[in-house]
Amino acid sequence: MRQLVARAGIAVLMLAVLMTAPFAWAQSEYTIGVGDLLSVQVWQRDDLGGKVTVDFDGSVTLPLLGAVRAAGQTPARLSEELTRRYSFVDRQISQVSVTVAEYRSRKVYVMGQVQKPGTYSFPELPSVWEVIRQAGGPAQGAEMTRVQIIPPEGEGPPKIVDVDRALSTGDFSQLPALTTGSTILVPRSEALGPEGEFVYVWGSVRRPGLIPYASAGDLLAAVLSAGGPDRDADLGNIKVIRPGPVQAAVFTVDIEDYTDEGVLFPNVPLKPGDTVNVPRNEGLAVLRAFGAFGRTVAQTIGTIFFFVRLTDDSNNN
Repeated sequence: MRQLVARAGIAVLMLAVLMTAPFAWAQSEYTIGVGDLLSVQVWQRDDLGGKVTVDFDGSVTLPLLGAVRAAGQTPARLSEELTRRYSFVDRQISQVSVTVAEYRSRKVYVMGQVQKPGTYSFPELPSVWEVIRQAGGPAQGAEMTRVQIIPPEGEGPPKIVDVDRALSTGDFSQLPALTTGSTILVPRSEALGPEGEFVYVWGSVRRPGLIPYASAGDLLAAVLSAGGPDRDADLGNIKVIRPGPVQAAVFTVDIEDYTDEGVLFPNVPLKPGDTVNVPRNEGLAVLRAFGAFGRTVAQTIGTIFFFVRLTDDSNNN
């Protein structure tokens, strides 16, 4: 009986190892990128741990250490680096653990006729069909023979792919590889009527996704219905993409003067099926990086003064 229990315990242990091994391998081999949410655990010092986001300059800001380069490192290498740095601050700190809480640097957007439209992140970008599956699969009325793949701005034109054919033949090699920031748009079947009652708003807005056409009859209404622009939105170069029989028409609209000073602008009426892309202002990202650097310098100076005072107190005593 004891031998049976022991064997059962060993089997359970081996099963647990096999189940957690892929996750551990993915964490150790994954390269951290800008936007990822990291979970930092400092043993013996719970007050120094927590969740931090990799900033636009590729660094994370941590208590007592300030800015530490994270992008380009694996969680294991970053754990070693933080353990070394924190050990200089507190000799009792013997281990720092870093894991990826959310893989935000490798994300794609899924819109149109799927069960759960939204933003999805992955350790490694899968195929178009796997992303659609993560979004709950095709919704009723989805036209899988002309799924649109919209790459990030400046990385080529949109592509139309026949996912239905890939599913029926089992040959997924013809489906294009995805890049970070791409949008997968699953259209509505023409047999059910026009592209429907939605426009698609994505990019630097607070709630990217499908917006009912009744609430997005023009460009400004669409942006506001998507929660408004993010702080780093480039409101001077908003793109309106309108599908056409041969190729899409693209309009560039500047609403920055309107949002800042109330200056009127030629508000663009939208049509069902239009896509609005609000790009990110790289200049604002750089300014925020300088701001983070300034905060890091201030924290570092504060740490130095802390140890100077600590040394003086020790000498006086």
